[in-house]
Amino acid sequence: MNPRTNAVRAGIRRGITEHWISLRTPSETAYTVVGLIALALVLWFTRDGELAPGVPVTSFIMPSLLTIQLLMITCYGLAAVVVAEREDGTLIRARSLPDGLRAYATGLLTRIMCEFIESIVLTLFIAAIILGSTFGIDAAGLAVTVGILVLGTIALTTFGLVLGTLFRNPRAVGGWGFVVVGLLAWVSGLLQPLASMPAWVQIIGQGSPLYWIGHALRFAFLPEGAGALEPAGGWQLGIAFAVVAVWAVVGAALAPTVLRRVARRETGSAIEARRQAALQRA
Repeated sequence: MNPRTNAVRAGIRRGITEHWISLRTPSETAYTVVGLIALALVLWFTRDGELAPGVPVTSFIMPSLLTIQLLMITCYGLAAVVVAEREDGTLIRARSLPDGLRAYATGLLTRIMCEFIESIVLTLFIAAIILGSTFGIDAAGLAVTVGILVLGTIALTTFGLVLGTLFRNPRAVGGWGFVVVGLLAWVSGLLQPLASMPAWVQIIGQGSPLYWIGHALRFAFLPEGAGALEPAGGWQLGIAFAVVAVWAVVGAALAPTVLRRVARRETGSAIEARRQAALQRA
C-alpha cells in the first residue's frame, strides 16, 4: 500500500482516538458543557428581541456563534495543541518517522473536525429547541451552512498553525492567543454588525475570511431583506464562497510548509530548555 495512504489512515485513526480521549477527560468536557450552557442562556434571553423590524436578534447571533466556534476550535484550540505538543516532544517524534508529519497533520485535522462537528450539531440542536419556529433556517440554508463551514475549517486551520508557531508555551496561547482571536472576531463583524463600525474597520474586516463566513451564515439564517444591514447593502453569497475558497486553497498550500518549518526548528535541547523553564515557573 502507498506509504502516503498509510500515513493518512494512521493520522485519521489517531485523530479519532484523541477525540474520544478528550471526551473522557473531565476538564475538556466541562469546557464544552459550560460553553453550550452560555450559548443556551444567550439565545434564551434574546429570543424575543429584534435587530430591525422582522429581523430577530437570534438570527444574527446564531451565525456569529457558529463562526466564533469555528474560530476558537480551528485557531485557538489548534494553536494550543501545536504549542503543547512542541513542548512535550510529540512534534519532533512525528518528524523522525517516515511520513510522520503527514500522519501528524492528518491527525490534527481529524481531531479538529470531530470537535467542530460535535460542537455544531449540539449548538443547532439547542438552538432548535429554544427558538422553535423562529429558528430561521431551511434546507437551502442548511446546505449553505455546511458548505461554508467546511471551506472555513480549511481556511482557518492555517491561522491556528501560524499561532502555534508564534508562542513558545501553552500559557502564552491562553493569554495573547485569546487576545488575537478576540480582535479577529471584532474586526470581522461577529460581535456587532460590520456596517455600524468605522470605515477603516470595515475595510480590514472584509479582507478576513471570518467576515465572509459570517456573511454566508447570515444569509442562511436571516430574512432576505436583512442583507441591507451588510456593508454592501445586500447579500453577496457568491463572493463569500469565492473569498473563503481562495483562503482555503492558500491555507491548504501553506499549512504543510508551516508545519515542516516548525518541525525543523524543534530540537531535543530546545524542548529540554522549555521544560526547565516551565518547571522554574511552577
